[in-house]
Amino acid sequence: MLKRIISALVGCVVGITALILDNFYIYLGLLSVFSAIGVWELIHAVRCDKHKFITWFCVAFAFGEIPLFVVDDFRPYRFLAFLTLVMTLVCAMLFGHKKTTFVEISCCGAATFVIPMAMSCILSTRYVYAEYLPGVYLLVYLLFCAWLGDSGAFFVGTFLGKHKLCPEISPKKTVEGLIGGILTVGVAVTVQALVYNNLLPSTIKMNYAVIIPVGMAASVMGVLGDLSASVIKRQYDVKDFGNVMPGHGGILDRFDSVLFVAPFVYVVFSYLSPSV
Repeated sequence: MLKRIISALVGCVVGITALILDNFYIYLGLLSVFSAIGVWELIHAVRCDKHKFITWFCVAFAFGEIPLFVVDDFRPYRFLAFLTLVMTLVCAMLFGHKKTTFVEISCCGAATFVIPMAMSCILSTRYVYAEYLPGVYLLVYLLFCAWLGDSGAFFVGTFLGKHKLCPEISPKKTVEGLIGGILTVGVAVTVQALVYNNLLPSTIKMNYAVIIPVGMAASVMGVLGDLSASVIKRQYDVKDFGNVMPGHGGILDRFDSVLFVAPFVYVVFSYLSPSV
């Protein structure tokens, strides 16, 4: 328990410090590191890390991948970069065909693309809509939708849960917990919008009719992310993806819901931002 508390405090300090400094390069550095660790954790979990060259190539590629999505000067090179990724993995499979399967190559390639892409949506959500919406507000909003939904579901499910949601995937999740998580996010984003609209000096005001339902829908996406991670861990018989945060697990254990929420929020506000 002590390790869990200390890890949580360290994580909070790092996160709050990053939000206070609100610097593009700090966000970029943190998310790049998280992406690289997340890719390693997933490759390790599905037991593809026996291919050392492929593993470390994918980890290194993931570390440098986010700028391809968020930095304008690098975007013209995305096709070349991903072509290099695909061709390198294909060549590794050809030269190591006796020990390397297509499924393993596909898992490594998918992890290397999906995790940094989802992480980049966090950064994009902070900066892309700055003309219409306050970036730090949206960043905190995104994290609320993922993590408070998970916390709300845990507490409501613990005390009121009776009906299992997906017993074969995650035995502890309940329908009552799911509803509790959605309502928790609804309350949290309402309070966030109230504080922002009434206490902070800004010409931009949040539209409750958009912010609240989108947040509640995003919390459902977080549940899908959590369940998807649970399926992988159950299929490969692993308890946690890693031990970066003792007592909490690895990066993917903490960001499984965020990896689904961030792209959802980014895409939704790409359509709604002028009218929020």
